[in-house]
Amino acid sequence: MKNQLNENICPFCKSPNNCKMESGSKCWCVDVKVPTQLLDLVPTEFKRKACICLQCINSYKENPELFKSNYCEKLLIEEKDEF
Repeated sequence: MKNQLNENICPFCKSPNNCKMESGSKCWCVDVKVPTQLLDLVPTEFKRKACICLQCINSYKENPELFKSNYCEKLLIEEKDEF
């Protein structure tokens, strides 16, 4: 099943990302440093379209390998299911 784009949903955990950029007010995401390596993991269809939630950003920073095993394997399985 193809991932559905929703800019309000984190591309990794599928929870609300609570980004406020579209509302015109300053968002929490402006002040958070997102590791480039994490940005590189975002599926192509979500890049620059859906923010990563703060929980996933912090989880990646704490343990990148655990984060990858928890979320990236699921993304790969979802992509295989598309075919």
